[in-house]
Amino acid sequence: MNVTKDMLTELDALRKEHLDADIIALLAERLDIPAEHAMNLYYRSRLARQIDAGTYDIQALDTHYLVDDLLDNESDLFRDVDDK
Repeated sequence: MNVTKDMLTELDALRKEHLDADIIALLAERLDIPAEHAMNLYYRSRLARQIDAGTYDIQALDTHYLVDDLLDNESDLFRDVDDK
């Protein structure tokens, strides 16, 4: 099987989609909020933009680490959510 540049691009996009979904699910679980609310908060974050852009290869980091970082460094997004 020959791996083409197009295949790698598609795989990278798929990996980012799965990472987004994993972050949203973990965020919803940690904050005890609906997934839709977690998704809204996540996509308003700087982290989501960094992952989309591939900044610093941040998308290669562990989901738990990324959620911890999001909660610590973008706490303004969560000021109306009770952290449990």
